[in-house]
Amino acid sequence: MLLTVTQLIANNFPSLFFLFVFVFQMGKVDTTTQKFKRKSKINEAQSSEEVSDFQISAASDFGPLLDTVPINMEDCEGNTHTRLRKSSLCSSDIVEDNLAFETPQSLKKSGLDERLSDSRLSQSSLFADSNMEIFQPSPSAQCEGASKPPLVPSLPEELEDLTHSEVLELCQNDALALHLCKVWTDDSLLLTVFVSNKTTSALHAVNLVFEEAEYFQILESPTYQFPVIEAQSVERCQKCVWMDKICTKGILSASVHCQSEMETRLQFSITLSLLDFIRPMEMTTEDFGRLWLSLSNDVKQNIKMSSSQDSLSAALNTLQQKLKLHLVDTIGNEGILACQLLPSVPCLLHCRTHSGMLALWFRSPCSALPDGLLYQCQKVMEES
Repeated sequence: MLLTVTQLIANNFPSLFFLFVFVFQMGKVDTTTQKFKRKSKINEAQSSEEVSDFQISAASDFGPLLDTVPINMEDCEGNTHTRLRKSSLCSSDIVEDNLAFETPQSLKKSGLDERLSDSRLSQSSLFADSNMEIFQPSPSAQCEGASKPPLVPSLPEELEDLTHSEVLELCQNDALALHLCKVWTDDSLLLTVFVSNKTTSALHAVNLVFEEAEYFQILESPTYQFPVIEAQSVERCQKCVWMDKICTKGILSASVHCQSEMETRLQFSITLSLLDFIRPMEMTTEDFGRLWLSLSNDVKQNIKMSSSQDSLSAALNTLQQKLKLHLVDTIGNEGILACQLLPSVPCLLHCRTHSGMLALWFRSPCSALPDGLLYQCQKVMEES
């Protein structure tokens, strides 16, 4: 019927026919175009919804990282509405598949790769807006904490100017370290014992006990107690010693013990010689002569002099320095010297040189003292 009407119009109204054809064709184009536009909008909406869905899902997965990155609140609201619509159309499996296969491309499109790189902040940027300061320990400070230097005891100022030995280690264990220094005072041998606490806690009631010796006498008490030795610190005690019986060398034994978490005990011994107790004895030539005549115990001995001691003055200087003798006088090839055994036992020495030999003549009220000093004279003359 449409064809019949078309023919009738074409025969009677040619101009109207062409108008009808034009309108008909326009209607077809509009319909096709409209269909194309609807399909394009749907695809764009789906693509936008997928990207928005990934952005919100990624933001929830990387929430702690993205908290530091500014996000537009309007974008968040729009993405939230899109996600709600997407949830009603798609199952959770489809969303997970889209994330698994579209993550690299979606990251590039949405710019999340730049946001994630910006969120990897350094320690200083994490605290940039706060009042906190970050301090990195220096290598020297770490080394110092790892290993502390050992405790090194030293003499007090009042004893440093006196003649003394080096500070020597006696013994040690995990808790204690013991050191000794000999100080030769005018009237005694002063033994300075250092007790070092190596632990990180205080030690209480630390006792030092000297044992009874055959040749030596500890003045006052042979014991001493440290009430407390603080952690990583050193305490000292001083004991005066005399020689009771003449000997060339002798041993003085002692021990240190304390009761902490477990009992700690250290034993040690000190070697003492006759020369530790010999001091110069000053007197005039007249006093020397009178005392010499009053003494009966004497010892004589000839010693061969070395090439470096071919003179009387060289020999006397060696005896004076090594044996702590006082040079009273020199007359020609003869010299006289005097000393005492602490506390007050005198011993006199007459020296004379002849034919490369040194003649020694000792006198003392103590019969054993001249023999002991003669041995020491022979020793120092051979060593020098």
